[in-house]
Amino acid sequence: FESGVEVLREKVPEDLQEVVSALLEELTTLGFLGFAFFITTVPIGGGESLIERASMYSLHEKEALQELFEGLHYLVFFVSLSFIACTVLGLYHFHWTGNAAWGRYEQLANAKCDEDTRAKQLTELMTLKPEEWNPEGSLWKEWCKPDHVSQAEYLRIRTRFIYSCEEPKLSQDFPFHTYLQKRASEVFSGMIKITALDWLATWLLLSLFFGVVTADRLLALYWFLLIMIMALTILLQAKIVWVKQQLVPRLPSEMQSSARLSQKLVGAPVYKDQSTFNSSTYLPKGTPPEIASFLKSAFNYRLGTKHERLFWFSSLGPSVFSHLTRLSMFWSIISLAMLLSHHMPGVVHLGTRLGNIWFGYLFFVVIIAVHVIAIGVVYVSARLFTLCTSIEQITDEELVSEVVRDQKFQKCQKAIDMLFTLNFYMQQMKWLEQQAKEEAAGAVTHGATPRSAHFEPKSEEEKKALAELEELFNHFDEDNSGNLSPHEVGELLATMGTRLHGKELDNLIKLMDKDGSGDISLDELANVMLSRKKMQSKDVKLSDVAEDLFRMFDKEGKNEISLEQMFATFGSMGQNWSDMTDVKNFFDVLDADGGGTVDRDEFMDFIADVEALAK
Repeated sequence: FESGVEVLREKVPEDLQEVVSALLEELTTLGFLGFAFFITTVPIGGGESLIERASMYSLHEKEALQELFEGLHYLVFFVSLSFIACTVLGLYHFHWTGNAAWGRYEQLANAKCDEDTRAKQLTELMTLKPEEWNPEGSLWKEWCKPDHVSQAEYLRIRTRFIYSCEEPKLSQDFPFHTYLQKRASEVFSGMIKITALDWLATWLLLSLFFGVVTADRLLALYWFLLIMIMALTILLQAKIVWVKQQLVPRLPSEMQSSARLSQKLVGAPVYKDQSTFNSSTYLPKGTPPEIASFLKSAFNYRLGTKHERLFWFSSLGPSVFSHLTRLSMFWSIISLAMLLSHHMPGVVHLGTRLGNIWFGYLFFVVIIAVHVIAIGVVYVSARLFTLCTSIEQITDEELVSEVVRDQKFQKCQKAIDMLFTLNFYMQQMKWLEQQAKEEAAGAVTHGATPRSAHFEPKSEEEKKALAELEELFNHFDEDNSGNLSPHEVGELLATMGTRLHGKELDNLIKLMDKDGSGDISLDELANVMLSRKKMQSKDVKLSDVAEDLFRMFDKEGKNEISLEQMFATFGSMGQNWSDMTDVKNFFDVLDADGGGTVDRDEFMDFIADVEALAK
């Protein structure tokens, strides 16, 4: 179990770690319940168990409750297994399926181009044929729609969200996909956290289920519950699909001519058929005003916005729908656990009567598949619910501000990393120029490789940092070769708190490996890592580094630079710098308008923003 938890925490992205924590909390509750049921059935001092004594006292039969509690104890075990399996299935759906689709659509929206081209491309991607539009929220049409329709709906909602958000104002590259993922994590973890009232009601029903219903009626009642659960999951999805279709914005071409002039790319939602919930009709006649007022206050009841009323029950609509979604998932898990723990023989026997023993087992597998489908439907509904409760009048403004701050921080960090890389190469160019002068004077050997010399610390702080780095280096250099493989460098960096994988690690290795050997020496590692540390310290002014970089690239003094000039500058070092990804990424960030050139003011303003964010 602990190994499984470690694997989950390692594989699951940070945004969904809250779900893993919620799962562990619920498993703790189930473990306590299982222990409680178990301890009541254990004989005390070789005599009667607690449940046998209670059975004799209340029903005057020793075995009356014993089988019931043993069945509940067995059921808890399968509920735990089903809970784990269904949560893993949900994590897969929320991250590796839903997240992947939203991520693809987000990349299309963030294509690098000027404002007019972007608007034209977005309009083309958001345009749907009349027969592809689903204004009535048909569930069948939702199930059968092609990917480009989902893409158009996502881009319409995203575009409307960015244009309509007043505080904070959002840029066109706002990571709407990241915002939705954070909201999805909140929704999913909320689904996993079953309330005490839900647990109590469920176990009371199960006790009634096992204690009152006769054995020959158990299977029939189980079929009835399964059909009800399936009906609830489908009805909930039909409702949330309808709500989503009311919230998908229309394009100006789909509006009346009088409304087109006031719209940019997309219009406002429809908000039709808003049902209201009148609390007075749900209270007995003659209810004192004080009690009615207390109930309204306790349940936070109010008329609700147009958005909230789409869910029915006025302001309570979203919370009621969320609770029903959680219960449908919970009951599906309970039903699956009951099938595995108690009803497998009955289901197999029923299938055998319809065919043979193999048909009976096939029938059992089909019923398991029905449960998996029901839980999958719940997760799709939850993802649509996330979308519908994250936009328009139910926007989570605090989370939007948090995502904006994270976006600025990431841009700042990437810019600092790029500046570090460029500054490092600039130092190499200065070294080469010095080499050329000394070579002309006959002081060095022709063809020396840059930065292969021993790293010399220039301060006590650098000496201490080098000693710590050398200790780590020797620890990972198991064969005492004096070099580390890229994999070993990755492990060393992880020990230092920097986890890099794939392309990020490859780029850093390429930066370190000046002699092209494929392995990294202590000097190569120290030159890069300690220079990086110095670059990120408060002692280094990014604006000073930027001034030197701009002068280095702008050799003709035109006060503007291009990507080709950057590559030409590094190409003069005799290396294949045209493959320098960090350089291109840095230039793309600077060249926000896509014009192909960056002037000095544009360059320095960006660095000033980065420096301010870094502080």
